[in-house]
Amino acid sequence: LRRLAPDVMHVMLKLDGGERIAFYAGQDINILLDDGAKRSFSFATAPSLGGPMRERIELHIRRIPGGRYTAHVFEQMRAGERVRFEGPLGSFFLREDSEKPIIFVAGSSGFAPVKSVLEYAFARGIQRRMFLYWGVLRPEDLYLRELPERWAREHENFTFVPVISGLVH
Repeated sequence: LRRLAPDVMHVMLKLDGGERIAFYAGQDINILLDDGAKRSFSFATAPSLGGPMRERIELHIRRIPGGRYTAHVFEQMRAGERVRFEGPLGSFFLREDSEKPIIFVAGSSGFAPVKSVLEYAFARGIQRRMFLYWGVLRPEDLYLRELPERWAREHENFTFVPVISGLVH
């Protein structure tokens, strides 16, 4: 557990017994609560390229006021706690059979699946133009801002546009 911003927690799940998981960049998992309820979170980790599958799952969990699971993550969760989940799930992933530019629009912790897809695309050497518009309320809500800024310096085909609304509800 590592706090990325006042309302975003980095949670790294380690699979039991050396198990591994295969997934597409951008997919998600459902965390299973004790009463059978489910909470969906996107992989922030890129899948492995041709090597062994991942044994760890990176999540970015944003605290939702009144959220049962997010309150638990921020107030009670401890390293080593067991977490049950199902997945991978979802159809948000990179379609590699195109030459068209890719435009990502993310809000707050919606950066997580985009991070997964971008890290995968960079590792694969994909040269399509890619743009990331990451919208938040305040500059400090860009909790990993240095990462897309570094990608923009390192990859000519990538442009990062932070979008700060300044609106407070």
